Amino acid sequence: MERGRGPRPLLAEQAMAILLHGTTLHRAERIMAHGPDPDFIEPGGRVRAEGFSTCLESGPFPLGTPEEYARRKATAFPAEGGPAILRVDVSDDIIVFSTDEVFFPLSQGLVQFDEGAGLEELRAEWSSLTKRIVSLESP
Repeated sequence: MERGRGPRPLLAEQAMAILLHGTTLHRAERIMAHGPDPDFIEPGGRVRAEGFSTCLESGPFPLGTPEEYARRKATAFPAEGGPAILRVDVSDDIIVFSTDEVFFPLSQGLVQFDEGAGLEELRAEWSSLTKRIVSLESP
């Protein structure tokens, strides 16, 4: 099955997963208000984001925990309000577009929304999703 082209089940009650995105407080606030921005470029950077990286709340965390990632971002960008976690409740109907069982299985704990692989579906539903920012103590 091609990534992002999984079947989209029609469910009366949608199953939801809590996804975590480690970042800085200012970025979390911007994402919460406007949704993931594939055109975002970090200060001093040259490459656009092109996607939105998250992980399942339950893990596993092969690239480190969201808290660790947020603290690294806050250290790299000290003027952005400190480390934070953006928590988003996302339906399995949307997550299925970002996964496949060969390269991006959910068992890895990572949920990567890319252009053509779930990002458009996530952005279309963004305003109706439950979101919360958790501020962390700075390192």
